[in-house]
Amino acid sequence: ACFHLAALKAVGESCQLPLDYYDNNVGGTLRLLRVLHRHHCRCFIFSSSATVYGTAPAPVTEESLVGIGISSPYGKSKHFVEEILRDFNHSKMGKEWAIMILRYFNPVGAHESGTIGEDPSGVPNNLMPYVLQVAV
Repeated sequence: ACFHLAALKAVGESCQLPLDYYDNNVGGTLRLLRVLHRHHCRCFIFSSSATVYGTAPAPVTEESLVGIGISSPYGKSKHFVEEILRDFNHSKMGKEWAIMILRYFNPVGAHESGTIGEDPSGVPNNLMPYVLQVAV
């Protein structure tokens, strides 16, 4: 089985470097699927994102519409991969596969030791480090 977690993930950066995000997140997934198929690995778990919900009204559920109003290349790349996986799974070759898509919001937190969590050394790519700086 393959749990595909590798992706560029900074929403703001994706607006500055959209081709890098599409190449890495979409192109990289296509290359990975081909390698897995060649090596007879047919179980694939894709780490997507709640950004695929775009402007869907809250609260979102698994039945909520996706792909409408996605505002960043990062979110669009995750949505494109989900669509590719659906198309592939319906194909003759893809019928042999078990494919799962996981969508989630960014978890926030840190270990009390400070060795893991939201404390970036450079410019943060997520909102939470800014919120935490204001709280301190």
